[in-house]
Amino acid sequence: MVVEGLRGIQMLSVQPDTKPKGCAGCNRKIKDRYLLKALDKYWHEDCLKCACCDCRLGEVGSTLYTKANLILCRRDYLR
Repeated sequence: MVVEGLRGIQMLSVQPDTKPKGCAGCNRKIKDRYLLKALDKYWHEDCLKCACCDCRLGEVGSTLYTKANLILCRRDYLR
């Protein structure tokens, strides 16, 4: 169960000696140089987006919000 509210985003470097991780957004393997870890899942930088406005959360900052099982940017969370 995910508690609603503020969550952190980590940017991690993909290590060549580890298996590529599956993206929680598109279910494809992450072969990029960097990946994001949020809500205990791994994401492509382009796949971690706000469910309302579709903005890329990796670009907006190091936080995201959850409400009603949706991943949201701060602006949409406060609406």
